Amino acid sequence: MAGANTLRLVMLGGSSAHTGGVEAFCDRASAALARDGHWQVTRIMTSSAYLSLGTLALYLRGIAALIGQRRDRPDCIWLHYVNLPDLAYLIVARLLGMRVMVTPHLGSNWKSQSSPVLRRLSGWALRHASRFALLSATQEGELNLPASVPRSRIITFLPAEMLAARPDPLAKDPAQLRLIHASRLSEGKGSFLVVDVCAALRDAGLVFSAEIVGPADAVTNAALHDRIARHQLADHVTVPGPKSMPQMVVALQRSDVLIHLSRIDSYPLIVLEAMACGVVPVCLDLAGARSMVATYDGHVVGPERPVEDTAEWIAGLVIADIRRRGNDISQRVRADFDWSQCLQALDAALRECLRA
Repeated sequence: MAGANTLRLVMLGGSSAHTGGVEAFCDRASAALARDGHWQVTRIMTSSAYLSLGTLALYLRGIAALIGQRRDRPDCIWLHYVNLPDLAYLIVARLLGMRVMVTPHLGSNWKSQSSPVLRRLSGWALRHASRFALLSATQEGELNLPASVPRSRIITFLPAEMLAARPDPLAKDPAQLRLIHASRLSEGKGSFLVVDVCAALRDAGLVFSAEIVGPADAVTNAALHDRIARHQLADHVTVPGPKSMPQMVVALQRSDVLIHLSRIDSYPLIVLEAMACGVVPVCLDLAGARSMVATYDGHVVGPERPVEDTAEWIAGLVIADIRRRGNDISQRVRADFDWSQCLQALDAALRECLRA
């Protein structure tokens, strides 16, 4: 039972059919707020991911659930904005007279931002937000965020297991670099480029091993294994599929370099997660990844020669040096993303929204 001073928050976002970063973020934020005790959180899935006729009923059910909240009016709505259909929730909530704080989870290459018509439409809808809670300063330049809406900066909630993990020198092979790529495997996430990087490193004579971790559909999985076979990389590259969180922590602790050549991630959490475990990233030069590397350590490559430039950088690394850098990154990231700091920033943003 909520106390007399407990505030009611409705968190909108995510889909039960397509779980990923947004859903995990909402889970962690809900857990942190519940632990704090000042907020009572109600979760409503927007079910907007890959919206189609087949998923329209779930999407509309989410809208109906939001409308049903008017009976026991929440103090604040927190909308996690991933795509244009999410903004219908913003309009409905504002028509019901509710305060809405919006956190974007997308970048400039999303369809709602890259299409001039959809970008203007999203800008119009976002003008109705009570407040923006931004995960990164880079979102200001990427998204069409109306200047009239006040802003707060919040901090993403990394997995508690990642924050607790520390680089483990005994887990690393003293004689070879260990590379890792972790994501929902796809062409857009750069998964196939990782194979090409490994082929270039093998041809350069580097002693290394690589792991490509994450879920993939059947077509992508077959194509990835075919590419590995064509490059004759079976002795260097493994594709174990998805891992549980404890398994992922172990995999990262064993690794030296994260290869993240995604061209679709605005704010890639795997980069921060890897850093927390002492892994140094090399990323495609997108705003969010560039900011992370500039703040902590790592390397960015341009879109013109991502394979060649990544392979050249990795080939020039010294094992002892990259592991020292990974240890330094880990200490800084775990301090900056401690949940107490994340919760403090989130609570401050929500309370500012209450004043709207």
